[in-house]
Amino acid sequence: MKKILCLLIIGMILCSSCQEEEREVIDPTINNTIPKDSQLAKLMRNVVTHDGSYDDVIDGGNCFSINFPYMIIVNDEEIIVDNIGDYQNLSVNDMIEIQYPITITLFDHSEKTVIDGNELNTYVASCRKEDDDIECVDFVYPIGLSIFNAQSNRFRVVDIGHDSQMFTFMSTLGDNSFVSINYPIDLVAHNGQRLNAQHNSGLLETILDTAFTCEENDN
Repeated sequence: MKKILCLLIIGMILCSSCQEEEREVIDPTINNTIPKDSQLAKLMRNVVTHDGSYDDVIDGGNCFSINFPYMIIVNDEEIIVDNIGDYQNLSVNDMIEIQYPITITLFDHSEKTVIDGNELNTYVASCRKEDDDIECVDFVYPIGLSIFNAQSNRFRVVDIGHDSQMFTFMSTLGDNSFVSINYPIDLVAHNGQRLNAQHNSGLLETILDTAFTCEENDN
């Protein structure tokens, strides 16, 4: 009986050792992990925040944009707006009337239906004069992310293919989850210059260096 008991104890010790070895292999604190409240995580969210300032001449709200296509009346003429180039023909001196209902995309890439001007003004009032989005640089997709969940001790890899996916992922990252980017990745500056990041410090430097190199559309 003592012999069997000794064998059971030895087995438990070996099993515990194996679990410790596994934790060491996938230790979330090593190298390129990005804490959710870190400067890099916040800057990444700012890069992928939806920019709603390009149509402010119509809706007046820099934290959302109106989805194409939609109709407006400009100086008594009906116009269908279906691309960004249409805004170049408008000015703040034009008499512009939006034809409702419309669908808008908010800063977090969610969509809402707006039925009248009063409801639109509510969204306009929710915008800050200077929003957090970084318009001067964008990620080039796809980007692979490795995620370790400390609670379940599970590891997975996801491919991100759009700003909306990246925003949702970075905004909903739990306290027990640790994320790292599968480098290298590319970014593109507002002037079309291709940029490359090989690690977290390089990505942080690239975003900081390009964040204010262009004239943003916020009013």
